[in-house]
Amino acid sequence: MSQTTQTLSKPILAEPGSSYTSNHPQESQEWVEVLVDVPFKTSTDDAEEEEKLFTYKIPPELDIQPGDILTVPFGSQQVGAIAIRKTSQLPEGLTSDRIKNVSDIITRGFFPPTYWQLIEKVASYYQTPIIRVIRTALPPGLLKRSQRRIRIIAEAIPAGAEIFLNATAKKILETLQNSKTKDYTWQYIQRQVKGANRGLKDLLQRGWVESYLEPPSPPKPKLRQAVTLVVQNLPKDLTPRQQEVMEVLRRNGGETWLTELLNSCKTNSSVVKKLEEKGCVIIEPQEVLRREEGRGNIRDEIKMLTPYQAEALTTITEIQEFAQVLLHGVT
Repeated sequence: MSQTTQTLSKPILAEPGSSYTSNHPQESQEWVEVLVDVPFKTSTDDAEEEEKLFTYKIPPELDIQPGDILTVPFGSQQVGAIAIRKTSQLPEGLTSDRIKNVSDIITRGFFPPTYWQLIEKVASYYQTPIIRVIRTALPPGLLKRSQRRIRIIAEAIPAGAEIFLNATAKKILETLQNSKTKDYTWQYIQRQVKGANRGLKDLLQRGWVESYLEPPSPPKPKLRQAVTLVVQNLPKDLTPRQQEVMEVLRRNGGETWLTELLNSCKTNSSVVKKLEEKGCVIIEPQEVLRREEGRGNIRDEIKMLTPYQAEALTTITEIQEFAQVLLHGVT
């Protein structure tokens, strides 16, 4: 009977700080560059506040993509951050032992990947640092003014499956189920449930809830009552006071603010409302522009031309037939 001799592989000695692996190559570590939602002051002479990108380590359990909203440790606090790009190389002078892990993903795909591709193309085209393009493209303080919210995905929860949850996750789920909208701000949940982070991770892994970022509400425009003239010929049954209001309105270009019209005519709103009933004017709220000082009260004035503008105008007006004229410096 033949004997088969088996050769054992060379034993591997476990050393302190080493992993229990053989000589198989380790997977390369991925890093992510993020824009944190806090000002970063540069060392320039004018001490202008300048934001920069920071590098963080991507934990194995997190699938981070550009455009995700993250939470990251920054100093002694947790702050919001936007994932800008992933990289396999560390910045010069930065070692891996100095890099902290991303804490969590608040919401995925808040910005589409194509948005960052566009930003990179703009930075490349204008030969400017990408951070400058980002600062121009994104509203300042976006994450500070936004709210992280958690909501239930009801169709993903199997009947009776709540019994398998840990106590913290079960408390979060009950809190959300008792809400009319089935969602709450993450800040509110943290106040209601002690140690909510552990429970939330459990619910997110099961796909029973989703985390999303609610952008700040857009500012409401400032409105004022404006009066607009809508007739060319005045009706014959107007009172002297109404005729005076119509004349002032016409001198102001046919449109002005109600308060300014009343002050100019030293009258009250009932006179203008009577004109509206007769179909002479329209009173309606209109937006007040930020730089607007009044309506129809500033007359346009003749602009003074520079010597170069005057020379160009003279050249153009002396042309007797059709011609193409190229003005230097005008695009």
